[in-house]
Amino acid sequence: MSGFTTDLLTGLAIYLALPANGLKATFKTSGAYTALQTGIVLGELRPEPDRQIALSAYPVSSDPSLSDSVIGVQIIVRWEGRDPRPSDDLADDIFDILHGKTHLVLSTGITIVQILHASGAPLGWDENQRRSVSANYHVTAHRPSDNRT
Repeated sequence: MSGFTTDLLTGLAIYLALPANGLKATFKTSGAYTALQTGIVLGELRPEPDRQIALSAYPVSSDPSLSDSVIGVQIIVRWEGRDPRPSDDLADDIFDILHGKTHLVLSTGITIVQILHASGAPLGWDENQRRSVSANYHVTAHRPSDNRT
């Protein structure tokens, strides 16, 4: 059994990797990505592959009397090379998939009310000349508990 955050991030990774979304990214729960894949990972960026999407979560707000919570989801994209356009394009593609999305039930059972882009920033190049861009989304999700309706 996994927790809410794991289910949220895993569900979003699976959703982003759906062929219908056109992102051409791969999510694996185990095993390595090939050099030609754009890998989706949970948590921090990994050393490989060069093209990568990392998802992490942080709390934003949770009303004690309502069952919906707002969870921040930081998405960091990385692309090899000095040209900033591929990493910007990948971040734009993710924006087109997620921003304004409503009434989404993830494969992990999490019900998302809406997803809104909140902020973002270029992160520069790492020691291997791979450029990263950060985008932050506010995800309103249904998260009832014994103390909330």
